[in-house]
Amino acid sequence: MRIEGTNPIKAINPIGNKKTDQQGFADHLTGALDRLDGLQKQADISSIGLATGDIQNLHQVMIDSEKAEIALQFTLQVRNKIIEAYQEIMRMQV
Repeated sequence: MRIEGTNPIKAINPIGNKKTDQQGFADHLTGALDRLDGLQKQADISSIGLATGDIQNLHQVMIDSEKAEIALQFTLQVRNKIIEAYQEIMRMQV
């Protein structure tokens, strides 16, 4: 049953953005690594600011550091899963 006037592609991807329609795995991975890098840089800036006395809020520095740590751990786990999947594919007999 097809509803007239509806694009099945847009029904799957309601955003309809050309950039997101054509993004691949490598683009998503690059974006995630860029966000991780940004979090780590923010944590470094916060730590330096605390050491120099520019930032008085220790809580925000700790939050920034923990965000960077959690993002790094998550990235490492994703990397490990990708490697495991690759190794499993290589073990398959064709």
